[in-house]
Amino acid sequence: MSRANPGRVAAARALIEVEQGAHVEDALARLAPPPGPDRALSWFLALGVLRRRAHVDAALRARLSRPLHGLDAPVRAVLRVGAYERLFAQTPPHAAVDQAVELTRALGVGRARGLVNAVVRRVREPTGLSRAESLDHPAWLVERWTDRYGAEATEAWCRSNGDNPPLTLVSRRPELATRLREAGLVADQVELDGEVVEGALRISGHRGSVEQLPGFAEGWFWVQDAASVAVADLVGAGEGTRVLDACAAPGGKAFRMASHGARVTAVDRDERRLALVVESAQRLGLSLVTRVHDWTAGPLPEQGAVAVHDEAFDAVLVDAPCTGLGTVRRHPEIRWRRQPGDLVAMAATQRRILEAATAQVRTGGVLVYAVCSPEPEEGVQVVEHLLGAHPDLSLERELCTAPALHGADAFYGARMIRR
Repeated sequence: MSRANPGRVAAARALIEVEQGAHVEDALARLAPPPGPDRALSWFLALGVLRRRAHVDAALRARLSRPLHGLDAPVRAVLRVGAYERLFAQTPPHAAVDQAVELTRALGVGRARGLVNAVVRRVREPTGLSRAESLDHPAWLVERWTDRYGAEATEAWCRSNGDNPPLTLVSRRPELATRLREAGLVADQVELDGEVVEGALRISGHRGSVEQLPGFAEGWFWVQDAASVAVADLVGAGEGTRVLDACAAPGGKAFRMASHGARVTAVDRDERRLALVVESAQRLGLSLVTRVHDWTAGPLPEQGAVAVHDEAFDAVLVDAPCTGLGTVRRHPEIRWRRQPGDLVAMAATQRRILEAATAQVRTGGVLVYAVCSPEPEEGVQVVEHLLGAHPDLSLERELCTAPALHGADAFYGARMIRR
């Protein structure tokens, strides 16, 4: 029997799933204990390990006689949790060591308890770190950002990626701010590039799930990053505008446009995720038309005798799948998962999706392309390729929120007009 704390067990299991391709938030949502201190501990440890992984791994390598990557995944997860507690938590050293040993039993790798005991007991702050390791980001990414934004901005950005992301609520109800403040929370207006993001509130002081916030059950708000709101506003959708949100899940942009009176058709290739969009829209009292479709297969197929792409939309928003490198603070595992070659591979997919969705834009209509990545291969270069192939499209405006030093994610967006 193991005496491992349930929060530590959940954190270690989540880290194992992340190595297998899962998103840490999805894994923790399933694995973490019920609301309470243990649940909070699981999130603290799993996110902490991923945010400080270069430090943690360097400290472990100094105490291991074999490569860290050669160990079994559960043993690696236990060592990382134990080392993180020794380096960055307020856990007493003896408790961190004891719990790491107990974790080996909980995860079925008790044979490694001697190794774990010896290594975690001797872990110290690593020395001789490279610049990239000291910033807890892969070297290739630090080099790219330094070339583009300079050393100072890059270091500030990387360090901010070690912080918890702000909680931003978007609402159509001006009285929401008052209600949140009456509940003892700080609710501030959100600014992006010096301009107030209408209807967005940055919340501080909340502990617990979003569902517990005042106004959630009544459908007064949804959660959406400020940069994502800015992308939706780039469409300029107003009352009665027929908008196609081509890659709609998780739904924030569709909700933003629908809340301004647009008639939104929300499309996504994942039926399960689209169902969650519909569920949230119902809570918010918003009406959406939904379609399941994979844009890599081409434009929307015919419905009966009429091709949907012949019934062109006033505006089309393509928030394309991407590397997500602009959301590293929110999804810390992404920085360790991506490689330089992913940018070229993603760009090829993005061009196919954008080409297919462009067929849905009417003459005189708006096309907005966006990615939650600051990398030019996925943003500027994709748009340049499209404009070169479609002389009837012209670039009207671009949006770039990188480097992400203002509390929002790093998005790229481009608004185009079909002449």
